[in-house]
Amino acid sequence: MPISLDCIICLTRQSLEAARFASCDESRHAAVLKRTLELVHDKGFTVIPPLVAQEIQRIVRDETGNTDPYSVPKQEFNDLMLSIREPLRRKIRESADPLRMAVQIAIAGNAIDYAVRGDWSPAMVLEVIEGALKQPINGNPDQFIESIVHSRNILYLLDNCGEIVCDQILMEELCRFQPRLCITAVVRGAAVLNDVTWADVRQVGLDGLVTVIDNGNDAVGTILEQCGAEFQEKFRQADLIIAKGLANYETLIEYDCRELPQTVYYFFKAKCSFIARFAGVQLGDLVIRR
Repeated sequence: MPISLDCIICLTRQSLEAARFASCDESRHAAVLKRTLELVHDKGFTVIPPLVAQEIQRIVRDETGNTDPYSVPKQEFNDLMLSIREPLRRKIRESADPLRMAVQIAIAGNAIDYAVRGDWSPAMVLEVIEGALKQPINGNPDQFIESIVHSRNILYLLDNCGEIVCDQILMEELCRFQPRLCITAVVRGAAVLNDVTWADVRQVGLDGLVTVIDNGNDAVGTILEQCGAEFQEKFRQADLIIAKGLANYETLIEYDCRELPQTVYYFFKAKCSFIARFAGVQLGDLVIRR
């Protein structure tokens, strides 16, 4: 996937926001920004954005000594989404098509993303989720559901905190729809932005529903050659992959059918105008792509 000029601005903004979450020391913020600008100058136009973002977050951790700058907002947004988990479950139970509604909820949850903006509030999250549940899906949910019928081993690549509650709800419905499914959920191997790690899994109780592993890596997205042995084994066993979020989309579309032979469904909200154009959708769309 190519990089746009807008990506450069976005990545630079992310570095400063992360530095401010990680530390109150403005000299550390300046050091992070200086190294980020040097990195962007050297690599920003030659590699995909998630690889640059990975190195930027390593810079933040190195300069501030904070290994998880987003730990507080991650916990807050998990708590917020847990507080509305039962109403979302009721919405599914009352729906004429529960699995389709669960898919809608899972994609709607992808709105919660510090990589896109850093000024989230609980009220904003609830407003965005409620609005997304009223949107049509750009894609073919029926095709996805048909693929589930013919699947046994699903690898579910998680994305953001808060959003994990919506993913949990979809996995509950998938298990109800197809009890013989074996679902493995995948978290990041280390804290990066507001992406899901083991702490988030335990907070929402996802590990009591499905098998959970980490990918052994601190990348934004899924970079196969950097992932650990356990992930590689589960990846080979999967016949269907659900990849949540923009970073998983950006990274996995780099691979050809020999490297990624399974059926892959990308679920995301098109929060970035460049990716929206690349995927052939409108900014703000709820998207399913096979």
